[in-house]
Amino acid sequence: MRLDRVRIQCFRNLHAVDIAIPEGLSWVVGPNAAGKTALLEAIYCLGRGRSFRGRRFGSPIEQGFSRSHVQGWIRHPLGPTRLDWSSNADERAQRQRADVALPVRLICEWTHALVDGEPSLRRRFIDWNLARWDRSAVAVFSRYRRLAAQRNAWLRSGAAGPPVWDRAYAEALAALLALRARFFAALVDAFRRVSAEAEWLTELEPHWEGLVAEPSDLLARLERMRAADRERGFTYLGASRADFSVRRQGEPWVASRGQGKVAGIMLQLAAEASVSAAEGHAAIWLVDDLDAELSPEWSARAMALLRRQPGQILVTALTGKRILEASRTAEDAMFHVEHGTVERIAR
Repeated sequence: MRLDRVRIQCFRNLHAVDIAIPEGLSWVVGPNAAGKTALLEAIYCLGRGRSFRGRRFGSPIEQGFSRSHVQGWIRHPLGPTRLDWSSNADERAQRQRADVALPVRLICEWTHALVDGEPSLRRRFIDWNLARWDRSAVAVFSRYRRLAAQRNAWLRSGAAGPPVWDRAYAEALAALLALRARFFAALVDAFRRVSAEAEWLTELEPHWEGLVAEPSDLLARLERMRAADRERGFTYLGASRADFSVRRQGEPWVASRGQGKVAGIMLQLAAEASVSAAEGHAAIWLVDDLDAELSPEWSARAMALLRRQPGQILVTALTGKRILEASRTAEDAMFHVEHGTVERIAR
């Protein structure tokens, strides 16, 4: 699978962009606020259906317009496919052809949060990768959410009568937890391989801190917690009580932002190794401002790791930055972004 072409209209400061995306690694260079990150963001929206930027960045729609639109043409095992994503003035984002996925992986200034950020971010990381690693997980998650909603509705109504949802909920939760644990074991194995091959942060290892239990154990806990659940109006014992940490020789690891970013990159590389082996195709890597928080030596080292990936890679960089001199090769493509326009530079 690969992205052949992307067309962007009225997305942030990218008014009208239509470019072919080559194989291998492409550099996206230009001054600050030129639209480099917006280009990656538009491709991310095609793949994930949403932006990776927070609310403080506001609407992705270009000022003065009521709608932004992104189209991507991909080579897919099912045949050539066009994906569409749009956002309207009422802030409703919409993606068409959700049955065809464009897997994208992001490295950005917040990658360190996989190590030191909120647990919810790490759960989303695990669950998104799990759904690609084992397609049966989608049905497991769907059944769990449906049963959680039914049990919570019963609790809010006063929990009168027999607890008819408890056993089914315990079984669904146990199945979800077991899937998470299986994927995490594969992730740990892949993380060990990545760090060993890179000879970098080899003393680190991800550690699962989430719940893993049999249905009978969960059912017993639900029974003990029923009165408290009725008071709060929802089921406390659930899939949201899960997290993982990165440990150093078995002990909690306190990292600098740069160290955390490198560990986050390795977690992404480990997840991709596991998932791509299961899916049979590679993700597109979107790498934004890699050298933020990293020394020139570490930036070059991280680029060397990313170059081992078989899929397409787009890397943003400020014009004249050292990372270009240290990591660019003659085979790499180059795009220049300025004033919202994107042009490919001839080699």
